Amino acid sequence: MLNVGMYIFRYASLRSDPLRGCISLHHSPIGKGSVDFFPGEGISRNTLTKQGDCVIVRVKGSQASVLITEYHPEGGTPNSVQLQIEQIGTAAKTEPRQHAGKAVQLEAFEAPRPCSLKLLGHIETRGDVTVENTWLGNPNSLLRLEGFSIAWDNQPQGLDLAYLCRSSKGGEPQVGLAGQYVGTRRQAKPVTAVAFTLSGPQAGNYELSGEVVFAGHSPLAIAPDKELSGKSGTEQLVAIRIVITPRAAQASPPASPWDDLKTTKIFSNR
Repeated sequence: MLNVGMYIFRYASLRSDPLRGCISLHHSPIGKGSVDFFPGEGISRNTLTKQGDCVIVRVKGSQASVLITEYHPEGGTPNSVQLQIEQIGTAAKTEPRQHAGKAVQLEAFEAPRPCSLKLLGHIETRGDVTVENTWLGNPNSLLRLEGFSIAWDNQPQGLDLAYLCRSSKGGEPQVGLAGQYVGTRRQAKPVTAVAFTLSGPQAGNYELSGEVVFAGHSPLAIAPDKELSGKSGTEQLVAIRIVITPRAAQASPPASPWDDLKTTKIFSNR
């Protein structure tokens, strides 16, 4: 049973046993809310088969439940499958949460440097373009940025980046995690809204910033969990700049957002 919000269901098994099982997710009839599934790239029928496979689950309206079914081939090991569930968002700082027998530890950052990020986007008339640690697209251009992905080398353990985009005002969002592509290619569809957030037990140790530009408008500052669009909501996205920087050392580490469901929120309206 899940409260209203967004969650990452991730296949976390470390074993490479070819007889390991898989996990399938379905909407259960228990609860009054509705459930939407946003599978990662290569995921079919919301079924997780290997380490790193993930599905983002959105619960709307009221509490709802997800039916989790494990499948094991004949001769497989029933204990070989591990599923990690984490709510996306940010929350107040409390005591560190214990996970998998290990306490979340705060890393010390004497001289914080931005993480190295690689952005790929499909830009009108230019096709796929890849940049590192700079603008994806031209802030002064009117060329559509029709879709994008954001990835990084040496991604910190316990930290992930989630983002969404819409291709029309009020349309259904596409949601992805770091490295996954959202949007379209060669369909002449504009991206009219975007949002970004950090997730994971180490999310409180990093700061998300940057800017996005919609055609004909000045840059908008990225704020975690906030959905950004042009003045009318129909202007097309033309450029993105994302910065993720470690925070300075703190006296006590922030908790996982999973700990406080009442204050957790993602992609809220402006």
